[in-house]
Amino acid sequence: MVEDFSTAIVHFQAALAHSQTLTPEQQAEALYQLGVASFRDGRFDEAVAAFDRLLTEYEWGETAVYFYLARAHTALGDQTAAITAYQTYLQVNPDMAAYVNPRLAELYLALGEVDSALAALEAALAAPAHRLTHIAIRRQLAQFYLDSGNYAAAISQYDAIREMAVTENTQGEMTYLAGTAELMAGNTEAAYARYLTGITSYPRAYKSYLGLIALVEAGIPVDMFQRGLVDFYAKAYQPAIAAFRAYIEANPETYRADAHLYLAWSYEAIGDLPTALAELADYGRAHPPEALIETAKMYARAGDWTAAIDGYEQYLATYPEGRDAPFAAWWSAALAERMGEIQTAVSRYERLANAYGWHQDAPEALFRAGWLAYNNGDTDTAIHLWQRAAQNYPQADYGAAGLVWLLKVLPARLAETAVSPTATLTITPTLTPTTTAPVTSTFSSPAETFVLPNLEELYAQSRRQAFQLRNTGYYGLRAQDLAHGREPFVTAVPPNLPHDPAAGQAEAEAWLRQWLGLSPNTDVRTLSPELAENPRLKIGQKLWQAGLFEEAKRELEAVRLSVNDDPLLTYQLALYFRDLGLYRSSILAAVNLLTLSGETVFTAPRFIGRLAYPVYYANLIMPLANSYGFHPLLQFALVRQESLFESFARSGAAAQGLSQVIPDTGAYIARQLQWPDYENEDLYRPYVGLTFGAFYLAQQLQAFDGHVHAALAAYNAGPGNAARWYSQAGGEIDQFVEVVDFAETRLYIERIYAGFAIYRYLYGGE
Repeated sequence: MVEDFSTAIVHFQAALAHSQTLTPEQQAEALYQLGVASFRDGRFDEAVAAFDRLLTEYEWGETAVYFYLARAHTALGDQTAAITAYQTYLQVNPDMAAYVNPRLAELYLALGEVDSALAALEAALAAPAHRLTHIAIRRQLAQFYLDSGNYAAAISQYDAIREMAVTENTQGEMTYLAGTAELMAGNTEAAYARYLTGITSYPRAYKSYLGLIALVEAGIPVDMFQRGLVDFYAKAYQPAIAAFRAYIEANPETYRADAHLYLAWSYEAIGDLPTALAELADYGRAHPPEALIETAKMYARAGDWTAAIDGYEQYLATYPEGRDAPFAAWWSAALAERMGEIQTAVSRYERLANAYGWHQDAPEALFRAGWLAYNNGDTDTAIHLWQRAAQNYPQADYGAAGLVWLLKVLPARLAETAVSPTATLTITPTLTPTTTAPVTSTFSSPAETFVLPNLEELYAQSRRQAFQLRNTGYYGLRAQDLAHGREPFVTAVPPNLPHDPAAGQAEAEAWLRQWLGLSPNTDVRTLSPELAENPRLKIGQKLWQAGLFEEAKRELEAVRLSVNDDPLLTYQLALYFRDLGLYRSSILAAVNLLTLSGETVFTAPRFIGRLAYPVYYANLIMPLANSYGFHPLLQFALVRQESLFESFARSGAAAQGLSQVIPDTGAYIARQLQWPDYENEDLYRPYVGLTFGAFYLAQQLQAFDGHVHAALAAYNAGPGNAARWYSQAGGEIDQFVEVVDFAETRLYIERIYAGFAIYRYLYGGE
C-alpha cells in the first residue's frame, strides 16, 4: 500500500458512483476501504458515514470495521457512539480486551463514569497481551488507584510491574514509586524500606537516586558505599566523592578497593585529573593490572596520548598474558597512529597480531598496519601484511579487507617490478603468528627481512581466493567485485524483477524439505496448527487489521522470536508476514532461515534470498529511480538498510518512514519539491517517504559527481562531513571507506554496498 489516501478516496468514490458495475461484495469492499482511507486521511466524519452505510446496507463480516468506527467517533468527540462500537467489536473479539478496554476506560473517564473506567482496566489486565502492553495497563491502574487514594492497590501494581520488568531502570522506578505510595499512605517505615531496597538492588536507576535524597533528608542511615554508587550513576559527583570518602574513613581496614575506582572516575568527571590519578594509584594496591589499564584509559580520555601509551606499554611489559593485553596492544598502536608516528603504529599493530593472533582484533591489526604502511609509501610492507591477513584469517572481514587491497595494489606493483619480480625489505616484527593461544612476548625483536612472493602468483592466488569467498560482508563482496572486474554500484544489465511473486518457490520448498528430511508431499508453506492457533498471532493479525501497526508488530514479533530455532515455522512466518504487509518481520524471518541453514543468499534458493532482500514498493521505486537517473537497486538497498521496508519505522533520532528522513530534512525537501499541504507525519506514507528519499539521494549524487559512496555518506552523516571525507579520498571508494571516521556512517556505506551486490545477484540478471 502506497498510502496515498486522497487519491484512493477519489477512486473508491468513483467506483461506488458506478456501483451497478460491481457485485454486492465488491460494493461492500469499496465502502470499507473508503472508510479506512478516509479515517487514515483524517476525514473522520466521512469515515463514519462510509462505515455506517456499510453496516446498514450490506452484510459485512470483517469486525475491524467496528474498531475503526469507534476510533473515528472518538476523534469526533462522540464518546457514547465510540463506546457502543468498541463494545460491539469486543463481543465478537473477546481476546482483544487488553487493547479495547483501555480505550473504553478513557471514554468512560471522559464521561465521568469512574467505576466503569476502573472495571474496564481491570478486565484489560485479565486478557492476554504482550508484556509491555500489560505493563502499560498496570501503570494506568496504579495511577488510577493512586489518584483515588487506594494506595495498597497502587503498590500492588508497582510490585507486579517490577516483577515483570527486565531493565534495572524500570525495576528501580517501580521500587521508588511503591515507596512513594507507602509514604502517601502514611507508612513511613515501609516507604523508607522500599527506598533502601532501591539503593541496594538498583543503584543505576535514577529513581533510586530520588529515593536516596528522601532518605538523606529524613535522616535515615544509608550504607555509604551504596550512597556513593547511586550518586555516581546519577552523575552527582561531588556527593559521590563525599560518600566514598566517608565510607573509606569509616572502614579503613575492610573497605572495598573499588571505592577508589569510583572516586577516580568521579574526580575525573569534575575535571580534577591529578586527584583522579592518585585514587587509581590507591586502587592499584589491590588490583595492579586493572589500575594500570584504567590509568592509561584516563590519560587517553584526557588527551595525554603519550602518557596513555606509556601506561599501555607498561601493562604489556608487566602482564604480557594479562586479560587486557590485546586491548593495551591495540590502543598503544592506535594512539601512536593518532600522534602521526606511523612506523611505530605499523610495528605495534603487527606486534598485536604476532603475540595475540587468536584475538578478534588480530585480523584488523594486520590490515590496519598494511593500510598505514601503504599510505606511508611502503607498498611492499603493506603487501606483506595484507597477505598475512588474507591467508591467516580467510573468513574474517579484515582477512577479506587484505584481499581487497592486494587486488588493488598488485597490478600497479607488478608493472613496477616487471624486470625484478621479487623485492626484499627490512622490517621490525616478529614472532610467528598463532591462531590458538597467546604467545609470551617481551615485545622486542631484531630487525629481519622478508621476501615477497612472486607477485604474479600472489595476484592470481588472491583472485582465486576472492572467487571462493563465502563472506557476504562488505569486504568479501568488494573483493569478489574486484576479482570479477565489476565497478561498484553498477550492473551490466537492467534489473529483472520477477512478475510472479511465487517464482522459484517450488524449488525453494523442495530444498527446505530435503534439508529438514520431510517427505516430498509435505505442505511447508501453510501455517502449521502451532502457528495458526497461536493466540498471539491471532491477536497480532486483528491489531494489524484494525490499523494498530506498532501493537501488531509487537505481538507478531513475539511469535517470530518464540520459534526462531525452528526452520519450518520460520519459513511459514516469512511468507505470512510478507502477505500481511509486515515486511520487516518477514525479512528478519528469512534472514534467520538462512542463518539456520548455514547458507548465504548466494548459495540458497533465490526465492529465499528474495524474501530476505525483497523489492517491495517497486511500483514507486522504479519510476523514481528512472526519473532521477540512479539505479533502482540502489534505492532498494538503501530502503532495506534504513527501514527494512517498514513504512511506520521511527528511529531514536526521529528519522521517519521508509527512507528514514528526519523532520528538518523532510521540511527542506518539501520546500524544494513544493509539496502541497506537507505535514511531518506524511513521511510515514510510502509514496511520500520514497519520493523524498529519492530526491535527497539524487541531490547528494549530483553534489558528489555521481559517486555513490560519497552520496550515501552525505545521506547518513550530512553533506558537510561527506565533503570532508571526499576531499581526502575523492571518488575512490576503497580509499573513501577507510577515511570515514564515523563508525555508523562507515557501516552504513558498507551495508548498502553489500545490499546492492546482493540485489544485483538476485535481480540484476548476472
